[in-house]
Amino acid sequence: MESNHVRPANPQPADTLPRTSENYRTVTTRNPEIRVEKWGNWEIEYEFTPAAGDHGNLLVVFSSVGSKYGFGNALSGVQCNVLRIRDRFDGGTSYYVCRDMDFSVSEAVEELICAYTEKLGLSRDEVVLAGSSKGGSAAIFYGLKYGYRNIVASTPQYFIGSYSQGHGVLGAYVLGEGEPQENVDTLDAVLPTLLAEDEDRDRNVYLVSSSRDYQYEEEVVHFLTALRKYSNFNLFMVESPALVKHAEVTRQGLSVILSIIYALTEGTVPRWGDVQIGSNDVDEHAAATYLADLRTRDTALAVLTGATLTHQQARLTGHAFIPGVAAATQESGNSGSRETKQLVLVRESKAWVADADSVPADQLYLKYFDTHFAAYEDGGFACDVRELSDSLPEGAYDVFARVMSRNEAIDRRVPLVTYKPIDRRSASHGFEVVLKGDQKGVRLIKRSLADGGPGGTVFSVRRFLMDGQKLRVYGVFYLPGRNADHKNHAAYYLTLHGQDTAHTFDLKPLQMTEQVRPHVRSGDFGSYGYGFFTSPDGKGVDLSALPAGTYTVQVTMSAGGALFSHPAGRVDLRQGDGEAFAHPSDSQGEAKTSGRKTLRARLRRS
Repeated sequence: MESNHVRPANPQPADTLPRTSENYRTVTTRNPEIRVEKWGNWEIEYEFTPAAGDHGNLLVVFSSVGSKYGFGNALSGVQCNVLRIRDRFDGGTSYYVCRDMDFSVSEAVEELICAYTEKLGLSRDEVVLAGSSKGGSAAIFYGLKYGYRNIVASTPQYFIGSYSQGHGVLGAYVLGEGEPQENVDTLDAVLPTLLAEDEDRDRNVYLVSSSRDYQYEEEVVHFLTALRKYSNFNLFMVESPALVKHAEVTRQGLSVILSIIYALTEGTVPRWGDVQIGSNDVDEHAAATYLADLRTRDTALAVLTGATLTHQQARLTGHAFIPGVAAATQESGNSGSRETKQLVLVRESKAWVADADSVPADQLYLKYFDTHFAAYEDGGFACDVRELSDSLPEGAYDVFARVMSRNEAIDRRVPLVTYKPIDRRSASHGFEVVLKGDQKGVRLIKRSLADGGPGGTVFSVRRFLMDGQKLRVYGVFYLPGRNADHKNHAAYYLTLHGQDTAHTFDLKPLQMTEQVRPHVRSGDFGSYGYGFFTSPDGKGVDLSALPAGTYTVQVTMSAGGALFSHPAGRVDLRQGDGEAFAHPSDSQGEAKTSGRKTLRARLRRS
């Protein structure tokens, strides 16, 4: 019998095959989708994530002040349908209640929630409303006004008018221009009125707060009497000496909040009543002893959290301090002795030192909590290392932080580390500085741009001319086999070498797939769309500050651990009228160079 197998050497016409159908896998992938749609009188921005598997309920999330979508990434493990609505209406916030006292906002949001409830075939009993702070007030508001049973509210406000008034732009957006008191009074009455008039006692309400939150007495206590009328009211009081700010209550109680959401969205209704999470009880003697002992250990903390690295600025910021609290300052109530800080760069047996400023850093008491509370109010550092990096010899340096407390006779040096891997690069005066870091350490590498060779790269100058006092240079530059598929795949520099000096300028990668494609060799299936360099503003590199003279021009690509350089031409700058000559170099090795053999433009210098 003759086989029906179609051999590659004898293919059949593609148009004899069925049309391309949708792959069911793409339909069942659980990816969040952000949409902006018109509901009622308002455009609403929201994010919808479909359920994973057979978890069909709906979680509706309202955001707190300053957050785009409520609870950030913490809801990634929730398996049901998740609808997170952004509080942004006509460019401003609304508390999900009213925008400039226009209460049709809530009607529009309810239309959106109803549409998804109906689309998913759910009843209101299968919907969970949740939010923190402003979002917590919204969860209570929608639950009572529109008849939802399941409400999870962390640190909500009761008097939403008074809270909005004077609260940055929130007040102007919600209360209207001038934030009149009559509008404040109207909004303050919204939640009390709903609570007083609601006769449906069959609700599952979960309220999270803390006695250490100033809003507990100002806002939350006013909910308690009214909320206790519901058949399943649960109050969770989060307590910890580390709670200092309002927003920290939700963070501290997040595990419990998530457990409530997980249970409710699976159709399980927990009944806990009044629960305390954590404790404010502190053994002052034990705390003082522990923190004093921690202070004497041979350890210090040093974490790099920010690095600005350009040819003009090199500024490093982060956290650096001696953990614990000295016994003497603990007894006096002081948060700790005055500490001074330095950054230390070590290569072989030599060290280079830069003084660092101590600066306030937010919430270090949470980030570095160790058994007992310590403030670390000035535990941040900031250091400008531009002058130091310019003066360093070429080489690789390990970076340390040195923290000193002179009155305690403490002087400690520890490796600087980062939370996440970083790679920052910049160049000046013919040298590149690379800052690389991870959880094990940070290194600074300084190397000459003149040391780079072509190394099998593809290089093509597409434009090289003077435009006024700017040198316009752009072209193709990539390394075959190493993808250039995003803007951070490499750093590009332009260096002008004079008789005794070098001047270096940053270039930038630009996605120009059509310009790059003709240079990709047949059979190379790499992605090189960003393998195109140009000036940062696309208008050229300003040479007006350079002294007159003849300069050879070099373009360098820094990728991975290597430098790749190609000559691009020559520029002749003279006082008064001058000329710029471009002489694209011949191909070197596997490099390709193209461009005009001679490009001339007039350069006028005052």
